[in-house]
Amino acid sequence: MKRNTTLLLALLIYLSACRKEPDLSELSGNFVVQTDAASGTNFSAYKTYYISDTIALVSDNKKDSILIGAGAQQVIAAIKQNMSARGYTFVPKIAKPDLGINTVAFKNVTVGVVYPGWWWGYPGYWDPWYWGWYYPYYYPWSVAYAVTTGSLIGELIDLKNVDASQKLQVIWTFSLNGALGSDQTNTTRAVDGVNQAFTQSEYLKAN
Repeated sequence: MKRNTTLLLALLIYLSACRKEPDLSELSGNFVVQTDAASGTNFSAYKTYYISDTIALVSDNKKDSILIGAGAQQVIAAIKQNMSARGYTFVPKIAKPDLGINTVAFKNVTVGVVYPGWWWGYPGYWDPWYWGWYYPYYYPWSVAYAVTTGSLIGELIDLKNVDASQKLQVIWTFSLNGALGSDQTNTTRAVDGVNQAFTQSEYLKAN
């Protein structure tokens, strides 16, 4: 029995060693897409919509306020194309559309320092008490890092059924989140994310 257990353990170790490691570049290759709809919404009751040709921007730089470049236009165009494919018609604000679409982009830079510890590097090169017995331990080096992340949020707002208090109801939202790269990479990921948001929201259609 003991011999069988040893063989089984050896087999599990062998199989785990042969398992292919995930490609981290693939894991961060696209934005994470989340969507949500207001309960009980009848999306076929709406026929027209309006969306601005700019995207509001919130970032660490207080001078940033809107995105108006080619990238923003591609994202807006992707939203329009998907809305059109679902049977909705774009109209100017003066035409009193049934729906309004609000888009906001967030950019955040996180800076930090990591103290890896004695175990990072050659195994056993320093023992855990090398730098003293007291807590916390003090390590001979640190690693600084900076991570830039971003989000694009879209809100579908009911303009058709505004109550007396002028309170607006958001009936559908999408959120794209992930690490940022070059401007073109960010635009490509955002467009792909918008398309995915509509793909996973089959209920969103005018008829």
